[in-house]
Amino acid sequence: TTTTQTTTTAAPPPVLDDPQKITVPNPRNTDNYARLGTTLNQDLSAFTLCLHMRTGMDPSLSASLISYATVHSHNELVLFNNGAGFVLYVGMGFGPSVNFPVWDGMWHDICATWRNTDGAWELYVDGLLTGSGSGLRVGHAVQSGGTWILAQEQDTVGGGFDSTQAFSGELSHVNLWDRVLSPAEIGSDWTVFCSRHGNVIDWSTTDVDVFGQANKDRYLNCVLP
Repeated sequence: TTTTQTTTTAAPPPVLDDPQKITVPNPRNTDNYARLGTTLNQDLSAFTLCLHMRTGMDPSLSASLISYATVHSHNELVLFNNGAGFVLYVGMGFGPSVNFPVWDGMWHDICATWRNTDGAWELYVDGLLTGSGSGLRVGHAVQSGGTWILAQEQDTVGGGFDSTQAFSGELSHVNLWDRVLSPAEIGSDWTVFCSRHGNVIDWSTTDVDVFGQANKDRYLNCVLP
């Protein structure tokens, strides 16, 4: 009788998701950024936008995490730190500044929600509701056909950047839904933060082009121990 011995190799560590991250270095300038290879195919009457970020920037510096611009509105959807806090722009309108404790060089999860029925908006950091309000662009619909830019703020579609508004650090897991997610869906831990897939923008399947000294690399923050 012949015995065949089989060998097995150790399985890789379990992964919730292992997508890419975008790194944008210092010094800040208008050359370093990333562009998402997607747009909105239809107008949005509501949305939830989530992303992961890590930076050691001085919070008093202005910085745009993500900017969506159309021909008619260069601030159609923007998440922007104005030096006093983060501001959500929708259709050229904006809410008050909200202080985000995200400047410690650690990874953080940020989500923004909005709906046009009453202009209600919410900002979450690491699953905690950090700011909210209403009356932001009631009745507006976020326009389709625009351009998504990471780490710069657009004053024209795909350009018009200002180095004093550039972000330096790392970004990943940019996901967008066409509705307001519930607090349970937004979650409160990295198991949830790492497993999201937007139904409008799904980071795991979205092409991302980098420019200047920005680069793409594996994002390991969601690899389980």
